Amino acid sequence: MTTSLPLFTAFSRAPSRLPLLGAGLALLLAGAAAQARPLGAQGDDFLYRVEPGDTLEALARRYTRDPDNWRALQNVNRIADPHQLPVAKVLRIPLALIPRLPARATVTYIHGSVTRDGKALRVGDTLETGDVLRSGRGSATLSLEDHSLLTIAPDSEVRIRNLQTFDGAGLTDTVLDLPRGSVESSVAPDDTGVGRFEIRTPATVTGVRGTQLRVHTGGSGSRHEVLHGEAAIRNPDQAEQRLAQAHGAAYDATGALLGVQTLLPAPTLRPLAPGASLLTWAPVPGAASYRVQVALDDGGTRLESSRLTAQSSAALAMTGTGLRYVFVRAIDALGIEGSDAMLSIRLLPGLASSDGSAVLDGSGAPIRVGGD
Repeated sequence: MTTSLPLFTAFSRAPSRLPLLGAGLALLLAGAAAQARPLGAQGDDFLYRVEPGDTLEALARRYTRDPDNWRALQNVNRIADPHQLPVAKVLRIPLALIPRLPARATVTYIHGSVTRDGKALRVGDTLETGDVLRSGRGSATLSLEDHSLLTIAPDSEVRIRNLQTFDGAGLTDTVLDLPRGSVESSVAPDDTGVGRFEIRTPATVTGVRGTQLRVHTGGSGSRHEVLHGEAAIRNPDQAEQRLAQAHGAAYDATGALLGVQTLLPAPTLRPLAPGASLLTWAPVPGAASYRVQVALDDGGTRLESSRLTAQSSAALAMTGTGLRYVFVRAIDALGIEGSDAMLSIRLLPGLASSDGSAVLDGSGAPIRVGGD
């Protein structure tokens, strides 16, 4: 008697995951060449870079819904002539002046068991301010109203401190608490600018403008990695650490900065033979360990598994059929996780004997069903 046993074969390879995954402080691009758009938040203020033709009255109407607030903007920003705004100047608009409306996040993916306030989370559920998510061995992906994506890794807890939108501006105001675990975020992927987006760990607050960011926290402190865009981190002493693209920062449990590092490069994955289960790669100089993740999409947002290994190899134990994407990243001595290498794999059904072992052909290779 034979039954179907999943086998897999690599069929393509990509150099790295598209950049994805954190207070409330947005970095500004230097120079007038930076594209004007909403820049996120800094402390209690929303930041906006002036475009040609902007006026204080028009900006007050757009963001505060009250054109008479132009005087408050003039005072906050110490503008001598309200009719002459320097192009590319960064204006502060107090968040207290911006009316906000309740917003929701939608659960777009669940793997394994994830709970909201102790009850099972389902695809299609909507989340709001005050909800608490715990992933256990599972993972989840959330979509915000501006199409930002949040991937909650296994063994994580996420508390939604604030989930709102700026009235009339089409921007979100999102603040997440991350007591433990990991979140990967793709913020404002439509490149329309950021209202406010913060991820708060027990000892740090990370704010971003349109970016792809990871934040991890545990008993030893927190790690923050920017794959695309910019971010900035504030600790309990209000010390600011700006974080550029392809850089990471490590903090201890008290919020003291341990170091800022360039992200380690993506490992070079060795080809995986059809039916083989052991993925190997060339050791990355400076790597203390590696993270291996399996996802259903090439952005890595629909996680099936995530695990660590000290070796430059990993046995792939995947179930089901169809496409899988394996991501491998090196982790340095500070615990900062580097850039991803990605391998695309198609799982194929194979033959198995009654005891579950694979049926082999004359050359010792597993007999696949539906392969070429």
